[in-house]
Formats: sequence, C-alpha cells, structure tokens
Amino acid sequence: MDLAELHLFGLRFMYRELSANGFEVLSVEPDLETFPQIVAKKDEQLYFIVVQTSAYPLVGDLPTNHQIKLINEHAKKHKALTKFASLGIANGEAKTEKEKSILKKGSEFLINYSGLKELIRV
Repeated sequence: MDLAELHLFGLRFMYRELSANGFEVLSVEPDLETFPQIVAKKDEQLYFIVVQTSAYPLVGDLPTNHQIKLINEHAKKHKALTKFASLGIANGEAKTEKEKSILKKGSEFLINYSGLKELIRV
C-alpha cells in the first residue's frame, strides 16, 4: 500500500467506527493535506476529526502545532469539537517482525487504535 492507500484505509476504518458509535458522518476528505478529514455529528454536536494512519511499527502522528491551531480556530467558528484519531496498521498475516510493516491490499490487517483523543497543541 502506498501512503494514499494507507490514508484511505484509515478513513474507511474511522467511518465505520464512528457510524457504529452513533456518529452521523457528514463528510470525508481523502486529501492527505486537508484537515479535518472527517466532519461528523453526534447528539447535535459537530466534530472535526483529524485521522492520521501509519504502517507498523509507527502510529499516526499529530499534525504540527501550526496545523492544530488552524484546525481549532476553524472549529471554533463552527462551534465544533476537534478530535484526533491515530491509527497504526500491521500485516495480520506476518510471520516475522519485518513482515508486519509490509502491507498488501486484500491482506489481513491488525489495527492499533485507542479511541478519539482531544486535538490539542503540545
């Protein structure tokens, strides 16, 4: 999988995760450079969700402090809460440590995801 395919995989996972947890997904932006990637609503509250996906052994990193500031300013104008989803994807069929980072379309995957976090500057 290339970087764009990995990103789309993460977005699809998050779409299903959000839908299963009572969110109405209003839009999904597949462009790697556009933030937020997902706009959703739950209980009349609007959410701007940033999704970052990486291949094993990494997990998705927070955007830069400058990007976080811009996202939060944009969210404030729309009375939205900002959240961050960090995903790490591993080859679920790997027999060795090295193979865990080799991701092939149509393979089994293991997903490291620990829930939505607040999008705050560090």
